[in-house]
Amino acid sequence: DLHSFPTRRSSDLNLWAARADEAETLSHMIFRAITYWDYPRELTDHWLESGKLGITPEEIEKDPTYVAEDEEELEVLGFYSMRMKEKSCELRHLFVAPEFLGSDIRSMLFLHACELAETAGAEYMKMTADFHLSSFYEEMGAEIVGEEREPSPHGPRTLKIFRLPL
Repeated sequence: DLHSFPTRRSSDLNLWAARADEAETLSHMIFRAITYWDYPRELTDHWLESGKLGITPEEIEKDPTYVAEDEEELEVLGFYSMRMKEKSCELRHLFVAPEFLGSDIRSMLFLHACELAETAGAEYMKMTADFHLSSFYEEMGAEIVGEEREPSPHGPRTLKIFRLPL
């Protein structure tokens, strides 16, 4: 069961499988992260209306979703969610609280996702990202394998599609 993959403890961080009742907290983190990057208001409104700025309890129950928490403050610092396919997985969410972007939390979450996917039999992980995350995925060893056009109020945005062999 991918929802009970071993949790981790690293210094003052805990990593555990998210619960469906944490969807609102995780959705708030997505919104905080997106607003940190100063996207145009029309674009964030578009994402909110289309349901792209959030995660639902049903998604958490269906897709492996893991949360990093500060052990002392009991504060959610970041999370990821991925969807398993037959021989691959898609990293659907990878967010870190803006005040922790310079830490290694994002890398820790990403590496945990890779380990979980590989353990489940995935041969590669797919990620789709705009320019804010592209360099991170490249630093982690992923290669650009294509592009995707996403409609937006300001015209189509180009997202890079990454693939990482596991």
